Amino acid sequence: MESNKQENTRVGSDTVNPPEECVAIMVSLTSPRDACRLSAVSSTFRSAAESDIVWARFLPSDYLSLLSRAVHPVRYTSKRELFFLLSGRHILIDRGKMSFGLEKSSGARCYMLSARTLSIVWGDTPQYWRWTSLPDSRFSEVAELINVDWLEIRGKIQSKLLSRKTKYAAYLIYKVNGHGSRSFSFQPQETSVIIGKYISSHAVSIADRDETCRNTIMFRNFLRWRGVLTLPYLEDEDNDNYDDERDITKLPCLRDDGWMEVELGEFYNNEGEDGEIEMSFMEVKGRHYKRGLFVQGIEIRPKI
Repeated sequence: MESNKQENTRVGSDTVNPPEECVAIMVSLTSPRDACRLSAVSSTFRSAAESDIVWARFLPSDYLSLLSRAVHPVRYTSKRELFFLLSGRHILIDRGKMSFGLEKSSGARCYMLSARTLSIVWGDTPQYWRWTSLPDSRFSEVAELINVDWLEIRGKIQSKLLSRKTKYAAYLIYKVNGHGSRSFSFQPQETSVIIGKYISSHAVSIADRDETCRNTIMFRNFLRWRGVLTLPYLEDEDNDNYDDERDITKLPCLRDDGWMEVELGEFYNNEGEDGEIEMSFMEVKGRHYKRGLFVQGIEIRPKI
């Protein structure tokens, strides 16, 4: 009888406190965010949640291959440390032409394409663009717009490089000086992201908002004077509810690193079998000259 009682106690104890390896396997089926939360449950969960079993599952399956492409050696003592290193900052890969990181809450892959990897119309013509360096840039070179009337920037990335079953967005990472902001305030810029048959497009403005309102009115008055502004626009302008930003669907925001970003579009990466994803930022309709734009690159990251 006593033996049976001890056996029941042992079985009951095992049920309450399962082996750490089993706990680790269960935790690995959650997410990085949940793993951090579960570590506060008990010492068993904390130990399991910090194990390599858990964090190996949150890292990309090809993380060793990615690390081999890093410009500088990546040093770490555990897979948990590696995860937080990659989710805390990007590492430069492919001779510094691209950067890679992880989204902290999900572990999804993030990339930034440097300006050098982008297709920029007239980008190699010194009178229109020049390549320079800025101390707060992730990359050694950024593209500086000198003076163009046709602005067209395109980037591409393979869908198989991204995390599956994940909603992504692409962002232009840039800076613009005061004089440059005025040159972008006459006409909205157009952006798009294309994957397969799916197209996501926006009208954006990277200019100062007050400057945009003033110059939009001036520009449309000029077009009306030239007789090329269509009647619907004239009717809108005379309307008391006229909104100079009615066509703008996305506005830029300031990043923690001091750069600006504006969304180019979003897409869902299903199985990573849709081939190439093409992203663009353009302003070719106004045909007025633009200047003062610094392009660091295009970032592709999960849309949370």
